Amino acid sequence: MKRIDHREVAELIDLGARIIEVLPRHEYDAGHISGAIHVPLARLLRVAAAFPDKSHPIVVYCRDAL
Repeated sequence: MKRIDHREVAELIDLGARIIEVLPRHEYDAGHISGAIHVPLARLLRVAAAFPDKSHPIVVYCRDAL
């Protein structure tokens, strides 16, 4: 996993990246990147492995870091 900045996130979104928010539901509901999917951190690996299209990157973010 590597950290990226907001410019790189925007580029990845343009390329069709899946955006995953891992904070608790109430924080996701309070605000998130448009189109982001809420996946609690404890379920992240299981859910990400189930994505059918592996050709697009996955960006995981929380309030503190991307």
